[in-house]
Amino acid sequence: MAAPSAGFWQRRGLFGLYELLQSWWRHRVSFVISVLVTLLALSLYYFTFVGERSTPIFNFIQRLEFASLDTRFRYRPRDITPVDPRIVIVDIDQHSQEVLGRWPFSRTYFAKMLDILHEDGAKVAAFDVTFSKPDQSSAPIQALWAELEARGKRGEPIDAAFSMELQKLAASYDADQQFAAAIQSFGAVVLGNFFLHTEADLRGIDDKTLDAYANQIAFYSFPSVRPLHPETGKQDRIGLMEKFAPDNLLPKGAEANLEVLTSSLSEEASSTGFFNVYPDVDGVVRQSNLLIPYGRSKDFNDWDIYASLDVQAVRSYFRLPNEQVVLEFGPVGAYRILFGQAAQIRTDDLGRVVINYHGPGYTYPHYSLADVLVKKFRAETFKGTIVLIGATATGIGDLRTTPYGGLDYPGVEIHANVIDNILHQSFLIRGAKQTLTDVLLILVFGFPLGIWMALVSPRWMWFGAFLCAPLVALDYWAFLHGWWLNLTVPALTLAANVLLVSLYRSLFEEKEKRRVRSAFGQYLSPEVIRRLLVNPQLVEPKKTEITVMFSDIRGFTTISEKLDAQELALFLNQYLSDMTSLVFDNHGTLDKYIGDAVMAFWGAPYEEPGHAAKACKTALRMMDRVREMQKQWEAEGKPHLDIGIGLNTGVASVGNMGSALRRGYTALGDTVNLSSRLEGLNKDYGTHIIVNESTYEEAKDSGFVFRELDLIRVKGKLQPVTICELIGRAGENSDYGAPEEVRTRLELFKNARALYCQREWQAAQDAFQKILDQWPDDGPSRAYWKRCQDYLFEEPSSTWDGVFTMTHK
Repeated sequence: MAAPSAGFWQRRGLFGLYELLQSWWRHRVSFVISVLVTLLALSLYYFTFVGERSTPIFNFIQRLEFASLDTRFRYRPRDITPVDPRIVIVDIDQHSQEVLGRWPFSRTYFAKMLDILHEDGAKVAAFDVTFSKPDQSSAPIQALWAELEARGKRGEPIDAAFSMELQKLAASYDADQQFAAAIQSFGAVVLGNFFLHTEADLRGIDDKTLDAYANQIAFYSFPSVRPLHPETGKQDRIGLMEKFAPDNLLPKGAEANLEVLTSSLSEEASSTGFFNVYPDVDGVVRQSNLLIPYGRSKDFNDWDIYASLDVQAVRSYFRLPNEQVVLEFGPVGAYRILFGQAAQIRTDDLGRVVINYHGPGYTYPHYSLADVLVKKFRAETFKGTIVLIGATATGIGDLRTTPYGGLDYPGVEIHANVIDNILHQSFLIRGAKQTLTDVLLILVFGFPLGIWMALVSPRWMWFGAFLCAPLVALDYWAFLHGWWLNLTVPALTLAANVLLVSLYRSLFEEKEKRRVRSAFGQYLSPEVIRRLLVNPQLVEPKKTEITVMFSDIRGFTTISEKLDAQELALFLNQYLSDMTSLVFDNHGTLDKYIGDAVMAFWGAPYEEPGHAAKACKTALRMMDRVREMQKQWEAEGKPHLDIGIGLNTGVASVGNMGSALRRGYTALGDTVNLSSRLEGLNKDYGTHIIVNESTYEEAKDSGFVFRELDLIRVKGKLQPVTICELIGRAGENSDYGAPEEVRTRLELFKNARALYCQREWQAAQDAFQKILDQWPDDGPSRAYWKRCQDYLFEEPSSTWDGVFTMTHK
């Protein structure tokens, strides 16, 4: 079988592209819906997650995305994010209140705690507590001492020995001084301060106090601040501070520690840092601010930038000098924080990071303050650790809502997670790469999905909804690897695309398609109908080249006489159903049934190369099916079944034709008439499939075996035509035997026919007889033998041109 030419495949490819474009154009409204959905999704994504505009609808979308992120945290296995053993928590818990008494405790306990931690080898102690007011545990002694001093000033007699003892007692009960001494002895201590943002926070605090607090923390501003562009550094620094205003992150005041405590931070490894946490719009803490600008002046030039408790704790842990802990900023805001060679943390423009929580509350080890004070822990438990001191007890505990839900997450443990993330540089990344990935996902679930949904059958459109599964899997996989990809907007894009396009096609497009299927479904294959739906103009009347098939049952009258009406109906139904299925399987068009005859054609309603070969293939398969039915019928004792088929290729008028009352898709013209005549010639030649020379020329290189039968002039036509018999596929067995046997028979027939054309009637008859002796059922040889016999009795005229004129239709 000869392979199709390159030109054939090129034409086929161009036709496929044309068909695709036609289909897309018919469904352009569906695609426009997808485009609008995509553009809306991109706008929603930009204003919600890039521009961060605060409106009710954008906040609602944010909450959905936050909820999806929280779900990822809750389903992540704990062993994927083990906690750093260098971080522990000393907890001012309920047990501590029961043992040490009502809060606030005497600061002598904190002094003793620092001494014990230092003795056990703790490296850093960071307080998630502010000591802004003097300790009151020694207040009575201090009051008595003040009274004695007042009496002395009034000249009243005072017992000197009693005064000295009281002075010693007051000094021994000066908890703040003892705490300050313990801080100085420990060294790497980070005290916590708190920024005030609302009028409620400032209520009851005068300006003098706020100024005093500001002075206390002024020395502990961010260790080093460096502009990326020195030439615009001053302007960029002010711009950075101004960025905090829209989110209400510019403090109106601060609450700091006592001067006696702050002044004890003598080593470079000791400092203060703010421990504020700022929840998202839904009240959940997911981000950590590593820096906040603050100043008492109205001029930003006088303001400083302050580091968080977490930044200062890590700085103290690595014992980094100020010049190695650097905040870099540029025109767009904060850029990154460098911890020498130990770590570098990329932040957003406000110096925020997304906390990669390691688990629910109490994931990090907690030790009760009361137990630490009595050394109820294993030796070297705190060796080389960062110890965070914070409260969780009822009434005084700093409890927050995190992605794990509930208002029960210790605030001090949030700082533990942040410090852990800094040490391992494991914050959730939400930057340019993640934004680009989000946009690509939105586009994929927009334009390409829209094109696909516009082209596929409606029953496959809902498959698009199942793309949510790989989207969720991708986002979860990225989350496990430290990326926060947006789930909400791509999922909304996908859902809106599937829902709106499906709804539109169901309500509008499919109504028209059902009408077309109803009109053409009985005589067009599903594939042809699909292409017809792509381009309905294909059914408009036109002249085009087609291959027409006529098939007819031999001796149908005899068969009908031997069967009752019920059996005849069952027989016809089975036969016509099988033949029609074969036509449809090869993309043919069923024109009509004419009694027991079947008329079909290829090449319309859509033009396709190779329609003659498809018709030949269908004819051979029809004969194969008839032979199967013959065996079945003979086994059931029913009449013998046989058919004849005629194929003709030529130009015909094809289209939707008829009256105003009834129309049908059909083919008309000489090509159709000749095909019917060819089918009838099978009876004369004793064959099953006869094709015209035009069909032969189109299909001869497609791997079929033909036998040239005759040059005839059919009734009503002057122009003779060459007819051929279609025997089978090259290299395959057929009714005429194996391929070698077929070649031998065809060669003998060709030689005998050559003698016939040379008017050597006797020699030709002998040659045909030789064929019949070997193959008695060879119908064409028998027909020629009889014709030679006639010519021996009455020879044709001398002008005979080898054409045999048929005298019947």
